[in-house]
Amino acid sequence: MCPEQLEEWSERPGSPWPAWTKQVLSDALKRSSRLREYSYEIVVQGSYANKTNIPAHSDVDLVVQLKLPFEEHLRDLGSLEKTRFHARYEDATFGWREFRQDVISALRKSYFVTVGGKCIDIRDWDSPFRIPADIVPALEYRHYRKFSSSGAETFDEGIYFEDKSGTAVISFPKQHLRNGNRKDAETGGRFKQVVRAVKNARLHLMDIEADKQAKVMSSYFIECLFYNVPDNEYRQSTLPSAYRRSLSWLASNLDLAEDFVCQNGLVDLFVPDRTAWSVDSVRYLTTTLACGR
Repeated sequence: MCPEQLEEWSERPGSPWPAWTKQVLSDALKRSSRLREYSYEIVVQGSYANKTNIPAHSDVDLVVQLKLPFEEHLRDLGSLEKTRFHARYEDATFGWREFRQDVISALRKSYFVTVGGKCIDIRDWDSPFRIPADIVPALEYRHYRKFSSSGAETFDEGIYFEDKSGTAVISFPKQHLRNGNRKDAETGGRFKQVVRAVKNARLHLMDIEADKQAKVMSSYFIECLFYNVPDNEYRQSTLPSAYRRSLSWLASNLDLAEDFVCQNGLVDLFVPDRTAWSVDSVRYLTTTLACGR
């Protein structure tokens, strides 16, 4: 791959959409008297928030996150700590499904709404074009670590929602963003440049060869995968050198793959039967891109 192509692929496209789509969503939800009863926040997540977006990925990921009630993970607490938790929080009769329906109802007052397996799309009534946003209603998720006698709570905050099959989807976008920004700063901006270049290279494979293996590897997976590459591999004088060295490190260290983590630092990257990607996917990606295809 020529340096000029790599430089082009590493650039981040500018766009006013994140701020605009967030305001559009906020205005629509404010019109709902039902939603005024609840405390929620709108969070931009995904590649736009992490500044790893590329031109082909134009949608903004917006999470409408309800603060209370929340979903919790208590398995790391002792029996006494669980007792303290239940003494403080009552079981909620209102959950994710009800909140999601309230969000959909609120949006339908202002827009034509299409409900997908995970996301909600909206468009103006008089326009054939959808607003470039994937909207996800979610609850706050708390993975508890401690619940002391003083009432102090220690937990990792994430988001919780369900896909069309009713399977729980849990992610930690705030930690993902924080860790990505730290790594990018510590590598002089090379980390996110390489991630954007790899994302574009993956799409190039799909375009020229209808490559099925490349399709399996999502944008999120690529970002998390390259997060595991040590910082010093990115600290190179040129982008091509950082790109080659990161690919080479992954190709040479696949025996460590079971220890790879997602960028949030809390979840393993490779989880059998829960993810479509595999170590073979990484081997294919690193080999193919190292050859310059």
